Amino acid sequence: MDKRFNVKRFLFETRDGGTILRYMLTDNLIPMLVPNQFIEMKSVNKLGSGRVCAAKLSVYFNYLHKHECIEYSEADNIHVQNFLTYLIYGDFKDLKITRPENSLCHSTLQGYVSAITEFYKWLDHNYRTHMKFYTEEERATHTYLYGQIYSYDYKYIIKRILPDAKGSRSYLKWYDEFTRKKLCTNFLSLRDEAVFRLTLEGFRIDEVLSMRLANYDSTLHLIQPSRSKMRQSAIDGYENQLRTVRISEGTVHVLDNYIFEERIPAENRSGIISDWIFINLRKGRNYGMPLAYHNYLAILKGCAKRAGIDETKIRTHNGRSTKVMDMLEEGAIDPTKRKSDTQMILHFGWRNIDSIRPYMNHNSEIMANAAYSRHSKSEEDHD
Repeated sequence: MDKRFNVKRFLFETRDGGTILRYMLTDNLIPMLVPNQFIEMKSVNKLGSGRVCAAKLSVYFNYLHKHECIEYSEADNIHVQNFLTYLIYGDFKDLKITRPENSLCHSTLQGYVSAITEFYKWLDHNYRTHMKFYTEEERATHTYLYGQIYSYDYKYIIKRILPDAKGSRSYLKWYDEFTRKKLCTNFLSLRDEAVFRLTLEGFRIDEVLSMRLANYDSTLHLIQPSRSKMRQSAIDGYENQLRTVRISEGTVHVLDNYIFEERIPAENRSGIISDWIFINLRKGRNYGMPLAYHNYLAILKGCAKRAGIDETKIRTHNGRSTKVMDMLEEGAIDPTKRKSDTQMILHFGWRNIDSIRPYMNHNSEIMANAAYSRHSKSEEDHD
């Protein structure tokens, strides 16, 4: 039997006569007015965000329809808790239990939690729901609510069981020199290697995919993203707060070769003229359009597999972590090359130096030896 709620693609006409793609939730193939208002809000900055959110809400809505026999507008906190239990353990009522190895990982479950809580928060502000929200002032009087989710000044009551499902998946957080070379030699295009090398310069993948030709100076080796963590670059005369970074000669070489050998021919053949640096090179529906995150992640994992590296341990953020440790270790080996806190903040686009903590490798032998050398020298000076 077909599912009642589905995600469908729609092409809308814009005021200037153009077209725009949107993903929408449908109820028996009829677009849903209220949920799609929320999904449109999520799609404004990034189409993929709206698509992912719509997909997660469709799973939730279908669960409510099949297992709870209610509409999303009638659901309360208990129904959401039951949904999360269903995702983790399976259907207790029909004794269809999920195998432990097939259980959803914590990050996927957290994605469902985020989509549902954001949707009901928006719904509560604009319409009316049966969800109960607790403000910071009320927290002390509701201490029995275990593991609540917080967002801004709200406390949501639907994360009671998530800590039990966190698991212990490990990732390859830093690349050594051998791994970097193996990956660089196993990409199937200059474009994919150029994207990878830019993450090794310390950029987030979203920043790399947002880069434009107008913000790249090949001669000076300078490049700047057009957005960072979904913050857009300034327009209409306002100052652009996004950082400019000087990249290595090796990265410039690969990037330039990609632009002249792959990008320009693809742009000419597709007939789509744009300022995006990274575009789709394969002929098809998205030929000449900007390269999307999910496409590149699949490309990166495929490259890792060809290189003999466990692709499940690869993330697009690995390059950024590697750059952090490269700079720290370089400064540890040669104090004249040590970067100040301000230089590190400007290079990585942080608000303060405390943001460096998640990127640090506390098992670095280079950092350990440098700390030992400084300690030994200090003792000698005192002698």
